[in-house]
Order: sequence, then C-alpha cells, then structure tokens
Amino acid sequence: MAHTINDDGRYHIPIVELGNRLQDRFGLTVVEHPAFGGVTVKHADNSHHYFDEAIDIQDHRGGAGDGAEGFNGMGYVQRTKNLANLLHGSGHEILGPGTPGHDTHLHIGNHGGIFKLDQQQYDYLFGGNSGGLSSTFDFSRDLSTPSSVADTTVHPVNYADMSASQINAEYDKLRMAGDVFKAEDEGMKMHKAHFKK
Repeated sequence: MAHTINDDGRYHIPIVELGNRLQDRFGLTVVEHPAFGGVTVKHADNSHHYFDEAIDIQDHRGGAGDGAEGFNGMGYVQRTKNLANLLHGSGHEILGPGTPGHDTHLHIGNHGGIFKLDQQQYDYLFGGNSGGLSSTFDFSRDLSTPSSVADTTVHPVNYADMSASQINAEYDKLRMAGDVFKAEDEGMKMHKAHFKK
C-alpha cells in the first residue's frame, strides 16, 4: 500500500499495518495485540496494549542467541536495539533491551495506535533496500535531512499515574534525547511524583 506524507511531514502508519509489515517483510514475531493473537500477558495498568495501541516485537530469526551466533552475524539483542533506534521518535513508547522488562523484545505503543515515520524511517521499513529477511536494522540517520530529527518534545505527563517502570522508561527516553537539563528537571518531577513529595 502506498502512503502519503501528512501535514506534519511524516507518514502516519496504523499499528496493525506496521506489525504486518514487520512480520511479512522482515520475518519478525509480533504479539500482544488483538490482530496478532490477543493480549495474553499482564501489562502495566493503562498500558497501550489494553487499548489496541501497542505491539511487542521479537526478532528470534535463526534462534535466540544473543551473541554473533544469533543471525546474520548479530544476535537478537543487538538487532532489537537497532530496531528500537530505527523507530525512535515515531511513537510514545519505544522500549527494548536496556529498558526494565524488555530484555527479550521491543514494545512499541502510541496514542491512537498510529506511528509517525519520518522519510528515512519510512524508506527503510517500506522501501526496497532494507535487507528484508536478512535485515539487522543497522540504521544510521542522515542528520542533514531535517525530517530525520526525532521529536523529543516533552509532552505533559502525569507522573503520579505512572508505575515505577513507566517512569524509568520515560526518564531513559529523556536522557537519550540528549537534553541533560530537561532530563534533570523532569527527573526531579518524576521522583517527587513517585515518592508523593
């Protein structure tokens, strides 16, 4: 299916379509959504999974080895981290290895179940030069392209409604965005909300 760029300069891809693409084009396993076998695992309260806005993705092509023996010279952990990097900025939650509770898979979720891909993300996932079933998702952004800059805007969030793991994930995203002062400021708000200070 051909997509068009929206007014925000991104391609808006429904989660089921993205999940189907990851399964059919890349051979990944997609779970934890009604279109992919249902929600079968207990998730955090108010999880995107309960609103059909999230999927979990496993890349165990060639086995679950976490070293170079895994697949195509790269284990599933690194390939999953690479996919998280590729999807960075496309949705509210992009949580993979290195995030508590996501060591074996990638969780992606977004409000409304729509993922917003910039041109480079779209070309990789929906173009023909990604390696398909052999892909390791080793993706480097061309920073000379303005649309490739991920949205790192901090949207108003009620940290008091979040679990400790959700707060940790949100803080990790802020730190990865590179704005140390914003991460520090939001981190203090998270701390106070979590400990009800």
